[in-house]
Amino acid sequence: MSLTSNALTRQPTRGDTPRMDVSSLLPVCVQQGRVAVVTLRNPARRNALDLAALDALERAISDARQKCEQRASDCVVVRADGEAFCAGFDLAACAENPTLVGDFLYRLSACVQTLRAIDAPVVARVQGAALAGGCALLTGCDFVVVASNAQLGYPTHRIGISPAVSIPSLLSRMAGNARALLLSNDLIDGTEALARGLATSLSQPEELDRDFELLVARLLLKGPEALRATKAWLRTLEERGDGVLGRVVARDQHAFERARDASIALGEGDEFASMLRAFWASRGGR
Repeated sequence: MSLTSNALTRQPTRGDTPRMDVSSLLPVCVQQGRVAVVTLRNPARRNALDLAALDALERAISDARQKCEQRASDCVVVRADGEAFCAGFDLAACAENPTLVGDFLYRLSACVQTLRAIDAPVVARVQGAALAGGCALLTGCDFVVVASNAQLGYPTHRIGISPAVSIPSLLSRMAGNARALLLSNDLIDGTEALARGLATSLSQPEELDRDFELLVARLLLKGPEALRATKAWLRTLEERGDGVLGRVVARDQHAFERARDASIALGEGDEFASMLRAFWASRGGR
C-alpha cells in the first residue's frame, strides 16, 4: 500500500443505513510494512484540530513511538488527507468557548514532544496549509517534505495568542530564522520554508508523493539501530544545560513546559477572547 493512500474504508452493503462514523475522521496510526503512518483524516475541515482530534493525534503518535520501541517500525510518517496538511486549531470551538485553547495548547505540546522523543526518523509530508498548530507539528519531525505551493506559518497574533509553545522545537530547526517567523506572523510558501530551514526538502506539487516516498525508502535502507543511536545522541546534546560538553540554552522538558504555559496564560486572558471573537465575526463565523 502506498504511504500516501487514504485509509481503507468499509463499503456499504445493501440494506445499510448511511451514517457518519465520526471516528473515521480522527487521526490514526497504521502500520505499513516497517513504517508507522500517522494520518490526519478530516479533509473537509482542512484537518483542523479540536479536542477529539488532538486526543486521537496524541494517541496515534504515542502508538507510533511504541511501534518503534518494539522494533516493529523503523520510520514514522506524518501525513494528512485532502488539500491541506493542518489549518491549526478549531477556531469555531475556541470562539464559542475561549477557555478551550488551554487544553488545545497542552495537547499540542504533548504531541510535539512525543514526536521528538521517537528514536526512529520521523518524516512529514506537507501539502496546502500547515498553519499555527499544524506548523508546530512539523517542528517535531526530522524531515519535512513540502510542496512548493504550500503555506506555512503562525498567524496567531491577530487573535491574541502567542506561538510561544513552538519556540523550543522551532529553534532546533530554524535557529535564528525562527525569530522573524514567530514575530511577523507572515505566511511563507514551500520554497521560502526550505530557504529558512523550516522544511528539509522541496517538491513540485505533482511530485510530492514520489519525492516523499523515495525519501522514506532511502531511510529504510539505512541501519535502523545506527539511526536510533544518532537521534538519541542529538536529543542528548539539545537537552543538556551546564554539562561537561559546555554551556548551551537547554531545550529540555522544562523549556517545553514553560513555553507551553506562556501560551496558555495568554489564552486565558481577555485579549485572546475579544480578538478571536472579533476575527471570527469578521469572517461571518466561518
